[in-house]
Amino acid sequence: MIDFSRAFDVINHVILLDKLSKLNLPDYIVNWIVSFLTDCTQAVKVGDKISCQQFINRGIVQGSGVGPTFYLVMESDLKPLSSANLLCKFADDTNLLVPANL
Repeated sequence: MIDFSRAFDVINHVILLDKLSKLNLPDYIVNWIVSFLTDCTQAVKVGDKISCQQFINRGIVQGSGVGPTFYLVMESDLKPLSSANLLCKFADDTNLLVPANL
């Protein structure tokens, strides 16, 4: 079994925007999403020390209202390569079940 539960952390913004562009969304929505994903930064704080900010080009902020929708768009074209495998999708969790013996 493969668990994709950490997928929010590795969503590639370029791939996401490419998939969204194929959904025929109105331009103002696509522009808002581009703005939402562009120039995001992250810093780490340990004790009283704060790192330099770094730009983020992957991942979606967990807890954001659009995060689950972005995840669904990213996983929408996932399909098992073998009919013996089973792909189970639920909310923001996807599991690929592969039998031990065929």
